[in-house]
Amino acid sequence: MKKILHILVLSQISGSQRISLDILRNLPNDEFEKHVLFGTEIKGDKRQECQRLFEEAGVKVIYLNSLKRSIGLSDLSAATAIYKLCRKERYDIVHTHSTKPGIIGRIAATVAHVPIVIHTVHGLAFHDYIKFPKWQFYWLCEMFASCFCDHIVLVNQYYKKYFKWFKHKTCTIYNGVDFSQYHDIKYLTKQEGHEPTIKILFVGRLDTQKDPLTLLKAAQIVIRAIPSVQFTIVGNGELYDTCKQFIHANNMEEYINLAGWQNDVGPFYEKHDIFVLTSIYESFGLIFVEAGYHYLPIVTTNVEGIPEVVKNGKTGFLSNARDYKKIADYIIQLAKDPQLRIKMGENAHVWVSEHFSIKQMVDKYIDIYNCKK
Repeated sequence: MKKILHILVLSQISGSQRISLDILRNLPNDEFEKHVLFGTEIKGDKRQECQRLFEEAGVKVIYLNSLKRSIGLSDLSAATAIYKLCRKERYDIVHTHSTKPGIIGRIAATVAHVPIVIHTVHGLAFHDYIKFPKWQFYWLCEMFASCFCDHIVLVNQYYKKYFKWFKHKTCTIYNGVDFSQYHDIKYLTKQEGHEPTIKILFVGRLDTQKDPLTLLKAAQIVIRAIPSVQFTIVGNGELYDTCKQFIHANNMEEYINLAGWQNDVGPFYEKHDIFVLTSIYESFGLIFVEAGYHYLPIVTTNVEGIPEVVKNGKTGFLSNARDYKKIADYIIQLAKDPQLRIKMGENAHVWVSEHFSIKQMVDKYIDIYNCKK
């Protein structure tokens, strides 16, 4: 039996945590002893829910106080603790996720002589929207850490250009979704198109990356063109109050609902007609797979890995980042054309079902765990 450790920073169910959970949950219990290591920055219900889900999947949950998201002196303590843990537990595989654990976790596991060290790049800290000194620092850290692993898994093809020196280690494994978790999709309701109000959905953290203010600027244009629209924004974050103030200042309360954080987004997909996300950078976006599976045409941005998930002109429309006028134009086009919405929704459902299933993802990770290329 192989002993495997996944390392993440935040103990809450979001992008990289969901992928880790799905991988571990679907590993054969008679072949793998499964552990996961988290930092302790997340408290309360989110942490308890995360721990519960991992434990239900047969995973031993470990916490490390010194493993933090920000860079600091605690990183040395965290690396030392991970090294000692690897030596004590004699892991066969260590799999790190995201930037911080990907740096200190890979180094510690390699120094501890773990036979197989894997890192999944869920996103890069050096993107187009940070200043060059920081970009260069993060790039150097990523390149240095890449020397300390056997496999680098990218969630898109786009990132390959940054890992040319390590192309012998890299492969692309697209994220997958467990479609069996969704009950029968109410597709006929969408197809009939009897509802006079066009409902538009945004799901994501309200932060700089997701750029919700661009959505709100686009919404102003859409509302003027089509008064019978309703926007729902699901999520919270540091820009929540800014968004709320913008909506109030522009008298948009009647048209925009700030729904806050939701544990179950499924019912929102089923009740809306168009999905919109305005990210300025995005490695993959599980949210697009979920929306597409629910027959939603998508309006989003042409950045990083998004064009590999959303096919422009087929399953949705892609705009330049922060181009709120073009985003508004695409929303209006879909809002006025129910047949186009139906066609793109059908295409999206077929596309994501065929290319982004959880089985495809897990099978490829198992091949790596079993040292198959």
